[in-house]
Amino acid sequence: MKITRAVIAVAVVIASVSWGTVHAGRPAAPQASLRDELVGTWKLESRVIRHADGSTNLDPEFGKQYPIGYIMYDRTGHMAVQFMGINRPDTRSSAGYEAYFGTYTVDGRANPPTVTHHIEGSLRPGGVGKDFTRDLLLKGDSLTLVVHTETPEVHVNSFTRVK
Repeated sequence: MKITRAVIAVAVVIASVSWGTVHAGRPAAPQASLRDELVGTWKLESRVIRHADGSTNLDPEFGKQYPIGYIMYDRTGHMAVQFMGINRPDTRSSAGYEAYFGTYTVDGRANPPTVTHHIEGSLRPGGVGKDFTRDLLLKGDSLTLVVHTETPEVHVNSFTRVK
């Protein structure tokens, strides 16, 4: 009985040492980069204008309700976004609608981190060929993009990851 216990104890020690030796040389799994975490489809939850005094209001471009929309970032570095006001006019115009696409880059070293959209095509011809940089706040399945303007106001777009 004592011999059996001794053999089992030795086997456990040998197995532990062997496991530790085998796994000690393996690097830890790499942590996902901010760019990797951004990849996916995101549903717009709100789009507001935040004023210098801290107050907010809906973006008037889209009417009296939050618009609906999506933004997508893929692994190849391409992105696309579309926003639409719920009650946009039926005038066959782009009023109450915003859409553009292109490539993107992420700067995780900036404070706060940023994502820059490099516009290749847009409903607004003046945006084509331009770069639009947004503050990037990403926590789990919540994404906030903050758009700075030439005024003290900022546009705050909040999204939830589509699963």
